Amino acid sequence: MSFLKQMKSQNNVLNFPNCLTIFRIVTIPLIAYLLDIDTDQLPFHLDSMSRFSPGKIAAMVVAIAGVTDLLDGYYARKWNIESLLGKFLDPVADKLFLLVSLVMLMKLGRVEAWLVIVLLSREFLITALRAVAAGEGLIIAAGQSGKVKLTFQMIGLGFLMWYGTAFGLSAVKVGTWILYIALFASLFSGYHYLVDFLSARRAKNTL
Repeated sequence: MSFLKQMKSQNNVLNFPNCLTIFRIVTIPLIAYLLDIDTDQLPFHLDSMSRFSPGKIAAMVVAIAGVTDLLDGYYARKWNIESLLGKFLDPVADKLFLLVSLVMLMKLGRVEAWLVIVLLSREFLITALRAVAAGEGLIIAAGQSGKVKLTFQMIGLGFLMWYGTAFGLSAVKVGTWILYIALFASLFSGYHYLVDFLSARRAKNTL
């Protein structure tokens, strides 16, 4: 089997979509390291967009990771090679990405603790709800609001990592407001998932 066919094969654990997801997971410790050494936080009026900082490199890595997140799902559906491993790794990668990024940004004082707590609590609660749903044989499709939530989270995190000036704006302020939008989308999608779960459970009990 040629290399290209292996990348498109559902039987190949390391097919192209899974490789993209694994790559996203590999970038997480790199982002953690870059943020850990990003201690030189200049005030907005003293910063320049061209100034080098580890946080700006981390923001670029986030942008690349965000693109891979879009591509892995796209090609898995396009080539009809959605796998059990991919379905497991993809949400794990997203949650680890969010967890590590928020904790490191909170350490740098760029995001408030209550926002970290609410965002992560939502992820843990929905993960637990998914486990309960799977245990009862309920299939609940991921809603569009969940994808919107993830998109805003990635963009907001990227701006917070950039921190300084970005196109004449304060990146940390822009990132904070985008993360507030992500919070709303996160709670909205979580509410709808809970409603869908309860509806599916009632429908099953009436059969």
